[in-house]
Order: sequence, then structure tokens, then C-alpha cells
Amino acid sequence: MNRHYVPYVICFVVSIGLFQFVHAQVLNTDKTAGLDSTKKIQSIISLAIATDQQKKSLVDLFYAGDFTFIGKNNATTLYTKIDRVTNGGQSIQDVGTFQLKHNHSIGKHFYWESFLQYQWDGGLGLESRSLAGMNLVHYFKNTQTEDFFLGAGMFLEKEDWNWSAVNDETFIHNTPIHITHPKLNLTAKYSFINPTNNFEVIIRAFNQSGWYEKQFSNRTSVFTTLQFPISKRLSTSFNIDFLYDTAPIVPIDHFHYNYAQSLSFSF
Repeated sequence: MNRHYVPYVICFVVSIGLFQFVHAQVLNTDKTAGLDSTKKIQSIISLAIATDQQKKSLVDLFYAGDFTFIGKNNATTLYTKIDRVTNGGQSIQDVGTFQLKHNHSIGKHFYWESFLQYQWDGGLGLESRSLAGMNLVHYFKNTQTEDFFLGAGMFLEKEDWNWSAVNDETFIHNTPIHITHPKLNLTAKYSFINPTNNFEVIIRAFNQSGWYEKQFSNRTSVFTTLQFPISKRLSTSFNIDFLYDTAPIVPIDHFHYNYAQSLSFSF
């Protein structure tokens, strides 16, 4: 095969797991069983760097981190994620999320969850999205192996959208849209871990609804993680995310998905 079609590829991927008092590859920060133990801090950090030497240099930088601080009947979690891909200096993907969440009076069937969040997604034209809100959460299952809850609440959201992801190029130079409005929030999560082989599945769903320019808007997102241990310190995970928006702020596709597979090493 012509070498023009088989470019020299150098791929260097580093995955680092930093664990403090925790024995799982994926930090399930919504699990509240056993939080009254002496485990006060849980954390995991993943880093990845990939390069592909073609006519233009492709660089993929990925970072994700979970940090949970556990008090008496409460827990505070900081989740961070940045994924940036450039080709020849041009941005192909630029996604970031910062979320701070505090669970009040956990361990009961009902408890309050307050949260702050800031994110962006350059591929969709989302320059920034900041929100603050609160949910009332009800646990149906809360054991060491199984977790199931439903929650409902509301939040105030501020979004800034540009037109870079709109297919019609005549909109590219339109003035960005800035909106601030309240939304209702429904959330659900189910997780299960097999105590024999530590296989874990986590499914988290959000449904957010509100009004924009006299039109009802509904966003549904689902995040799924499948975790497969390979050895005591090595594991692999499959992550699939879905997003469906009935009324996007700018005319982009209603449905989006993302798939990622990762390899983690803990020490």
C-alpha cells in the first residue's frame, strides 16, 4: 500500500488513576452507601495525549477528574473534564465541563442536592453555559452493589451560542445569542457492580425543559459507562453519551452522541 495512505503514526496515551482510600477504577460519586465510614476523600484523575503526524499535526488532549470530600451525612463533589482536538492548529473539538455538587442529609430516602456547573462545546457552537440549581432526590436502592434514584428540581441557566455549527454558511456571521432562563430538571441514575469480578455499569439520565421565544424546549441526555476490570490495577471502560434537543437555540442537529473507550491503570 502506498505510504501516502499509511502515514507514520505516533500515539502516546497516558492514563493515570490517582486513588485515595478507594478501590474502584470508576469513581461513582453518586453512591452514598457507606459514606459514614472513615473514607473522607475519594479521587481519580485521567490524562491522555495522542498525536498523529500527517500533513498537518493532529493533537488530542484529554483530562477528567473526580474529587469527592465526605463529611457527616453530606458529600461535596468537583467534576472536571476537558477534551480538545486540533489539526494543524485548527480546533476540531473543544469540550469542557466543571461541576460542583453538594449532597445534603444523604443516607435518607429523601435528600437535597445543590449544584453549580460551567461548560462549553465548540463543536456545537456553545460558547458557554453556566447554571445553578437544586434537586430533591429520592433513593429507591442504595446498597454497596446497587444504586437507583430519581430526582426533580429546577435551575437558572445562562447560555451563549454562536452560529459556527450551523450548516447554512449565511448564518456564520450572525450575532451570538445570549439567553438566561429558568428550567425544570428531572434526573435518574442506576448503577450496579458485580462484587465477584467488579464489572460495573452506570446509567445517568437528565431531562431539562423550559421556554424560549414562546417555544417549549426539552433536552434529554443519557450517559452510560461500562467498566471491565482486566487485572488488579488495569481496567477498560466504554462510555456512550446521547443528547436530544427538541428546540436547539441555533438551528443545529437535534441529536448528538459521543463514544469513547479508555484504559486506566491505578496505583
